[in-house]
Amino acid sequence: MQRFNVEAVDSSGKSVRRTVQAGSIGDVERLLASEGLTVRAVAADTSTDQNPDTPTVKPAGPEEVVWSGTPSQWLNFWWYLSCVILIPIAIWKFIELRSTAFTLTTQRIKLESGVLSKAYDQVELYRVKDTVLTRTLLQRMLGLGSIKMITSDPSQPELVFPSISDSENVREMIRQNVERMRRLRGVRELDVADEMLPHSHG
Repeated sequence: MQRFNVEAVDSSGKSVRRTVQAGSIGDVERLLASEGLTVRAVAADTSTDQNPDTPTVKPAGPEEVVWSGTPSQWLNFWWYLSCVILIPIAIWKFIELRSTAFTLTTQRIKLESGVLSKAYDQVELYRVKDTVLTRTLLQRMLGLGSIKMITSDPSQPELVFPSISDSENVREMIRQNVERMRRLRGVRELDVADEMLPHSHG
């Protein structure tokens, strides 16, 4: 770096004298131009006095990366923890539903459930007293429905097919086969009120 004695004028035409430390005369001109001064004369300063207030023009040099980084994944800790807890539960529920099966035959309804150990049960169709079909808004959107059957079987007084496809047709198939089995077995459903009424003789 070198010191230069500079004569310049400002925008009003007033003469200004400055001593500037810079690498070249071009740097001096650019520095003073940024201050609104017009350089008239530049001469190298050969004196040994150093003025600490003398402005210095230093080249910036090439840009270098000083630091870069990303947020810590600890910010997602609770999300990861919830996944660790919920994903195994979701997988178990998926397997549990896949291991549950209902079978409608011409004579009975068969039930199969259980993942690690299996349970099997059945209800004779002639024991089915009534069926109720329910469809929530979400089930209607998905084409599903739930069928609840009221039976006279002591071990299965209520039997539900939850959220099955084609539920209306399944309910109709149950009804038709129930009626057929009742006719074959000569079974008719009696109301409790009728059974409690006194019967006259003769």
